[in-house]
Amino acid sequence: MNPALLEIKNLSVFYDSIQALRSISLQVPKGSIVCLIGANGAGKSTVLRSISGVKQPKSGEVLFNGQPITRWAPHLLVQRGIVQCPEGRGVFPNLTVEENLDLGAYVRHDQAEIKKDLERVYSLFPRLKERSKQAAGTLSGGEQQMLAIGRALMARPQLLLLDEPSLGLAPQVIELIFETIEKINREGTTVLLVEQNAQLALEASSYAYVLETGDIILEGEASKVLEDPKVQQAYLGEAV
Repeated sequence: MNPALLEIKNLSVFYDSIQALRSISLQVPKGSIVCLIGANGAGKSTVLRSISGVKQPKSGEVLFNGQPITRWAPHLLVQRGIVQCPEGRGVFPNLTVEENLDLGAYVRHDQAEIKKDLERVYSLFPRLKERSKQAAGTLSGGEQQMLAIGRALMARPQLLLLDEPSLGLAPQVIELIFETIEKINREGTTVLLVEQNAQLALEASSYAYVLETGDIILEGEASKVLEDPKVQQAYLGEAV
């Protein structure tokens, strides 16, 4: 296994008096896709918010490339190479597709390389090139998800945090999004994937964690987690 690009140690997070994460620990090896699955309210998005600096933990530690980053500001984490693609896509509806993508590169100053990355995003998602001058708010849900991922890639992340990329999308669009996630990973970007569609997430990932009410209750190679009877019953709707 490759060394850990990201490591979380004994992380606890509260929202007022409610504990959302209970001393969880996990690792994301460099070059991998690791998924975090669980029901609504399990704490999956809180894990990503804690990594990206949006939510401060009460205790525990987040390490990136071996360096503590637990209380870094979000914009510094983007500069360091951690980029989150949020649940609900969060595109700027009144800006064009290209303007949204340009904003993804706001921490960068290497104009020639930014242009190359823009072409890379358009090669991954040709539909975005076709709609580059169109307002993002006029795109379909699937196109907005492509734009959100493309915008994240414009920051050249070492670690891409994906929060529910399949949410609300048609099956054929979901298939395209997941094919692209795997391609991005093959090209060198490490991915931490939070996803309610457990089947898709486990098939795309090399390692998996199952989160339940703030606790990691199961972890292992994704193919083995996929075969676990409890996971099949709870998340795949299959009888044991």
